Amino acid sequence: MNLVRGLERRLERLLEGVAGRVFSGRLHPSEIAGRLAREADFARFDHETGPATANQYTLLVNPKDLDADPVELEQSLTEELLRYTTDQGLRLEGPCRVRIEGSDRVAPGSLVCHAEVVPGRIPAWAKLISANITLEVGHNRALVGRGEEADVRIPLQSVSRRHALIWREGGRAFIVDLGSSNGTMLDGRRVGEEPVAMDHGSMVVLAEQSFRWMEERDA
Repeated sequence: MNLVRGLERRLERLLEGVAGRVFSGRLHPSEIAGRLAREADFARFDHETGPATANQYTLLVNPKDLDADPVELEQSLTEELLRYTTDQGLRLEGPCRVRIEGSDRVAPGSLVCHAEVVPGRIPAWAKLISANITLEVGHNRALVGRGEEADVRIPLQSVSRRHALIWREGGRAFIVDLGSSNGTMLDGRRVGEEPVAMDHGSMVVLAEQSFRWMEERDA
């Protein structure tokens, strides 16, 4: 509940002074923030790589409660929600998006929120770069390995099907080895089942393949 309340407060601060230009006075910023935060929490589920949540949210309001084009507010809410999921180390299956739509089925002064998991291509937030290959890391909690199910696929026999897991949380990137046959090294040290923080420019060795870890600073 503390995590939900933390997101709710962040959204309230964002909405203060903005919601009044988009919505009529019947919809209070705290109500909007609370509904969106609760839906993000309710939508959490366990993925094979760890905790995950929905990536697309639709806020339905009565058309009479929409006083202006919500595009700018949608973008701000999307960015804040994405920051929250990244800080919490949550996986998203597709691009994060918050939409605000008018619906006659919603009573004036009311708010309905729908959360969905919509798979799609996610912009890279980091890359694994070797002498002859560059691999993009888009999903948070990305499975790295040789298998078809891997988010970051390395088609080498020395690499295990499920070799390692990479994710970001609280402003840092982490890696764990998933019991691979030929191991994982980070800056010359073996990586085990305990998370190890990675720095921009770190050297990652998966089996016998070496990569430079490069984070997209604006991602």
